Amino acid sequence: MIYDRASIIIPSLNERNNLIRLIKKLNHESFKSIYVIDDGSTDGTASLKEQFPNVHFLFRQNKMGLISAEIDGMRLSNSDYVVIMDADLSHKPEDIKGMIELAVNTSSDLVIGSRYTENGISNDEFIRKGISRVANLLFHFSFDVNISDCTSGFRIYSRKACDFLSTQVDLENSYVGQVDILNRLNRNGFKISEYPVEFVKRTEGKSKLKMKEIVNFFLFVIYNKKLLNYITGSISLIISLIFILYIFIILYPY
Repeated sequence: MIYDRASIIIPSLNERNNLIRLIKKLNHESFKSIYVIDDGSTDGTASLKEQFPNVHFLFRQNKMGLISAEIDGMRLSNSDYVVIMDADLSHKPEDIKGMIELAVNTSSDLVIGSRYTENGISNDEFIRKGISRVANLLFHFSFDVNISDCTSGFRIYSRKACDFLSTQVDLENSYVGQVDILNRLNRNGFKISEYPVEFVKRTEGKSKLKMKEIVNFFLFVIYNKKLLNYITGSISLIISLIFILYIFIILYPY
């Protein structure tokens, strides 16, 4: 079975109730290799170890960050493919099979669950959707990667890609880390594909995305010299910059 070739990695921070629902869904979909990488949750997540004995839990004492959690999960697993998904139920387990099949059939090293490719759907709130759209636009100005949803955290990596990323000691963390990984894999010749998914808006718990992380993303992409070449001549870029500043100053509450 194709599921047997993949491990599920779920970074977690205070997502106990969402994890219960997600793990039950994954078990229903017959996934046998599930890893939860927890960053010192204080909501009782540790108690789930007894409730779900089939799930591997790694409890880290400090908040070490999203990307380091993903890398730790890659190192713990030994499957041909590694699925990274959020704990907040924004990523649908029903999409995983199609993503794995795409990875296998196209020999892709990274398959991104994309909200913005054809047939992809985003149900996120307006502000978050605006931030995501602007982030993707800035990424396209700055890097030569033909991907429509560079910030998506719903991903499948080949073992080859996992082994490569495990050697990268200076990866950016959190939100900006997703594009850092994407850029590094692209530069080193790894094959990248996209699969249309439906992104579901969080219904319980708090988002971990903070304004500091969005600013770090902005600085990361603008530091790339290619982006600087567009600043004076690109109307669409200027509009994007104004929009993201508007979000920072007026709309975004963090």
